[in-house]
Amino acid sequence: MARGAKLGAGACRVFYAEWRARRHARKSRDAKADAVRSKAAARVADLLIALGPTYVKLGQIASCRKELEKTPWAAALQRLQDDVPGFDGGGAEIARCLGPRYAAHFASVDDRPVAAASLGQVHLGVLRNGTRVAVKVQRPALREIYDRDVTLLRKMFAFLDRRKWKVGVEQKWLDIFDDAAALLYREIDYRVEASHCERFRSDFSGVPWVAAPAVYPELSGETVLTMEYLPGVSLKDLDAIAADPELDARSLATRLGQAYFLQFCKHRFFNTDPHAGNLAADGGFAPGGRLIFYDFGQAAALSADEAAGALGLLEGIIDADAAKTVDAFERMGVVKNGFDRAAVEATIASNFRSGLVTSRAQRAVAAGEPGDDAGDGAPAVLGDFQLPATLAFASRAMSQMQGVGLALDSEFEFIAASAPLVAELAIEEKGVATYLQDELKKKLKLG
Repeated sequence: MARGAKLGAGACRVFYAEWRARRHARKSRDAKADAVRSKAAARVADLLIALGPTYVKLGQIASCRKELEKTPWAAALQRLQDDVPGFDGGGAEIARCLGPRYAAHFASVDDRPVAAASLGQVHLGVLRNGTRVAVKVQRPALREIYDRDVTLLRKMFAFLDRRKWKVGVEQKWLDIFDDAAALLYREIDYRVEASHCERFRSDFSGVPWVAAPAVYPELSGETVLTMEYLPGVSLKDLDAIAADPELDARSLATRLGQAYFLQFCKHRFFNTDPHAGNLAADGGFAPGGRLIFYDFGQAAALSADEAAGALGLLEGIIDADAAKTVDAFERMGVVKNGFDRAAVEATIASNFRSGLVTSRAQRAVAAGEPGDDAGDGAPAVLGDFQLPATLAFASRAMSQMQGVGLALDSEFEFIAASAPLVAELAIEEKGVATYLQDELKKKLKLG
């Protein structure tokens, strides 16, 4: 009951702050509106930490939603990615969860965690053969906490829908919550995370500039995950990266973009949570540094059409080819059945000509001159678009990856980073002859 009261008070604080902020905004007092939101968001973040892991995780998910991007709410909730207190007795919890396997295989486990997150924390350990490992252990009774909190929260979001407080034209509060709840439950089974990590390692086994820790399946389970100890410099620590002669921030940013290009377009499997706290780098394996991916609790797979469409989209933008871009949208499933192709294509062509959609890797625009028609048709065609669930995860990953890339290199651009690999993969997918024919057609078209 007390938790429900705290949650209700927090929700009221959010709605009251947003009401005040919008009043300020209507009077062109944007600075005051941002100040109101920032103060309320900081208090909400404190409340979520106090309420426990379910609420912290929901706050993390909310911080990455497109609707909150570049708002004071997102800025305050981002601290939930890192600023989460650990729990006592983690070493004992590892021993309890592993049972006889612990005594048979472990020489020791440090009781003090080296990292803590919403769902669990990581301890360093040593196996009896002297191998150092990192052991991720879940917070005790986490599933029971989830069950209790999710029941309460569903009632609250259903109430918002009954009051018809809309969050978007086609999406209800309860739908948003159910999507988030599905993510919550999927992430608390560490066996799923182990399989994600092993798939990622297999996908990048031939790439010397990407790494992820190996998993010890015999020493892992639903609530414990034992992994190779793979230390590195966190991508949050820009000063340490700058001070390390074996690391180059610009190279790391480019490789992060290329790693995500390969995940999206080649392997069709991607880590959906690439915030800087889940990424590190080490030297000695590749010039400029090797990227290390640590956390695979959240991952998703793309269909063959979605991956091929993503590759086509990049080609379309690089070639400034509106028709190819629309073909890619169709293949990805981001335009609705019966959409107005002519209007969408004309809007994209206009955006290419005006420079509204551009990239350092972009070729010369095929026809037309820059004009003042940028985005003229955009409002009219927005209703033709939709975002399938998997691509919503991809959009979130792109947003986080872009933020990390820009922190490392202020000129980072995903398309420019990916461009050298786009041609390689296109040749691999189409064959050399077809690729060269396509390139010749482009050159003839450009005159």
